[in-house]
Amino acid sequence: MGERTRKAGAREEETKLVAAPLSPPAPPGRDELLRALGVEPHEIASVAELDGGLSGAHIQRLTLRSEAPGAAAAYRQRVVKWLAPERGWLGAASRDTAMREARLWASGVLADLPHTVATAVLAAAERDHDTPARAAVLLMRDVSSWLLRDPTRTPPGQLPPSVLGIVDGMARTHARFWEDARLDDPALGLTPPVAALLLAAPDTIRARIETSGDTNPYLPLAMAGWDAFFRLASSNDAETLRAVLRAPEPWLAAITRLPRTLLHGDVWGPNLGFLPPTRIAPQRGRRVLLLDWALAAPGPAPYDPLWLCGTWHALSPPRVLAAYRARLARHLSARRIQLAPQTWRVFVDAAYLRTALTCGEALGRAAHDAPPGAARRRAQQRVHWWARRAAAAAHRLRPADDAASS
Repeated sequence: MGERTRKAGAREEETKLVAAPLSPPAPPGRDELLRALGVEPHEIASVAELDGGLSGAHIQRLTLRSEAPGAAAAYRQRVVKWLAPERGWLGAASRDTAMREARLWASGVLADLPHTVATAVLAAAERDHDTPARAAVLLMRDVSSWLLRDPTRTPPGQLPPSVLGIVDGMARTHARFWEDARLDDPALGLTPPVAALLLAAPDTIRARIETSGDTNPYLPLAMAGWDAFFRLASSNDAETLRAVLRAPEPWLAAITRLPRTLLHGDVWGPNLGFLPPTRIAPQRGRRVLLLDWALAAPGPAPYDPLWLCGTWHALSPPRVLAAYRARLARHLSARRIQLAPQTWRVFVDAAYLRTALTCGEALGRAAHDAPPGAARRRAQQRVHWWARRAAAAAHRLRPADDAASS
């Protein structure tokens, strides 16, 4: 999900160098925003337009030139990500009215990540609060050298070290923000529970196409993926999941009663990498890179690790969850918080349901696009497995009196 291609600071699919100043569609007042980040427009030697992906993000790599008297010019690279309220289909679907990536940085939340987890963000600036001209920008390190080399391919092995490192980073982050009061601050603009559940639902995609005329190429592909998903699922499981999509309120009520934490919301290959250990102060060991917090949300902790399984399809969800649970329990225990078995079971049901309702289209497309033979059969079986597991979770999550009254 997310921007569906390499992100800010990521590898360039197509690089176009242009002379400073910045090219459109940077917002009005862009020089003011850059100065707020500590970047003087005259320092910009060149701009490389990066592929912002299917979310509609506008990302650029800046080459900055600085000079000191009597010294040769020095160059450094930075990445900027221009933000606007509800930009692109994903910003609208997640109800990003507050430009939450900038708010998360400005509030200090991202600075409070565990020491083993890092983002590329260096600074954020916002202008024209509560006006139609609102805009924000993130200034980031160029971390392209440390991103995953083949981000859309599942790493080989049942639970390779890279996956375990990512799982531990998620567990540490979730333990750090467990029931954190900051998650209730409306100024952060976090993705609301209903949007997190229905982010890529068929009706969400269809409405974007029909009401806004969005020509994003992902949208018709997603609709085709949903058609394949529901065609391959058993009729009973498909009907159960369609019922949740039609009227999600009882399931949302059950989900919002659970303990919540800060979710990244888009844990998948193109948003991931590893920073090497540092040799200068402050010295740090290897850190997990988590880029692109545009879908950050409060919610049940297993949403994030199962999202990883919903995008790296060859991963075993039970294995990933078992590894994640052990690490989450350990990190919570360090804070004297116990993870009750019953809470964990409901957590897992909520996460399986949510993952099927958001990643089902990708599972369906993978089955439809797989070459005939064993690969296609595996992909089709995977759709059937996810639909069955999510439907069973839906039945357990909904109280019996609610189900009887429908």
